[in-house]
Parts: sequence; C-alpha cells; structure tokens
Amino acid sequence: MSEQGTYKAVLFGPNVIGAGTEVELHYTNGEYQDVVVLEAVEEGQTITRTYRKGRETAEPIPYRFVDEDVSDETDEGEVPN
Repeated sequence: MSEQGTYKAVLFGPNVIGAGTEVELHYTNGEYQDVVVLEAVEEGQTITRTYRKGRETAEPIPYRFVDEDVSDETDEGEVPN
C-alpha cells in the first residue's frame, strides 16, 4: 500500500463493460475496497454496475464485474398514451 489516499485498479467485465478500464480508487479504512459500485446516466437511465476485488495483490488491483441494475428515469407523467 502506498502513502497516498488512492490506488490504481482495473475493471474487467463482459463485452465492453469495464473491458480493462483503469481507474483510481480511494482506500477504505487504509485497505483496498472489496466491492466497487459505479453509477452512470445514459439516455435517461441510471446504470449501476457492481465489481468485486480479485485475489491479486499487486497494483493495479483487478475487479471483476458482478451485477448491473438499470433504472428508468422517466416520470409517469411523461409517458404518452
């Protein structure tokens, strides 16, 4: 672990989801995060992707894709009849 408050990680997942994307994460209580949850808004939908830390200990720390949740941001009043 370095003296910094962050460390390098790389995200792996199916297809282009986290296809080796390198990110910088913050330590949690001085340790690597076990689970990383990222949110993105694409075309009016909120996409939540969950990654779990791999067993390797050298940076960049690998995280594997676990789950994806898509929430539609459309209000009920905006749906045409």
